[in-house]
Amino acid sequence: MANSDLVMEFVEMLHGLRHYKGWYRGHPLPVRKNAMVLLMFLHHHLPKDSPGLQPSELGELLKLTRPTVTTLVNSLEEHSLVERINDEEDRRVVFVRPTEQGLALVQQAKQEFARSIEEIMDHLGPEDGKELVRITRRVRTFLESRQNDRDGGGPTCGD
Repeated sequence: MANSDLVMEFVEMLHGLRHYKGWYRGHPLPVRKNAMVLLMFLHHHLPKDSPGLQPSELGELLKLTRPTVTTLVNSLEEHSLVERINDEEDRRVVFVRPTEQGLALVQQAKQEFARSIEEIMDHLGPEDGKELVRITRRVRTFLESRQNDRDGGGPTCGD
């Protein structure tokens, strides 16, 4: 197969996978998908014993503009999934943190996602599952290296 044919086959495969992006198993989310991603990143990156993360930190993590972060946080707050907390020393500083309801939703989403991945791995079997992880890891390493070359280094999101 010519390299350009292989590229097109891969592009078509990725495009086809877009139809199966319902990682939440068809259960309706109480918020838009982007807000859910922000909630999950907030939970994942929240240091222990921290009042929360500032919206600017969330924007940096997710590569989102301040107005976009504000809109997503507002949506999550309307659904009682996050709360804003003012800094005790400087009232202008605001932190965002998940509520108990938000934490429960993140846990539920993680469990559903893990079940979906487990189904895929069961379908592939042990050998193909390991091969998928190996190849995906190689792709991630390549993309991170390329990004680091462009950005001049630094840690990547999720590490």
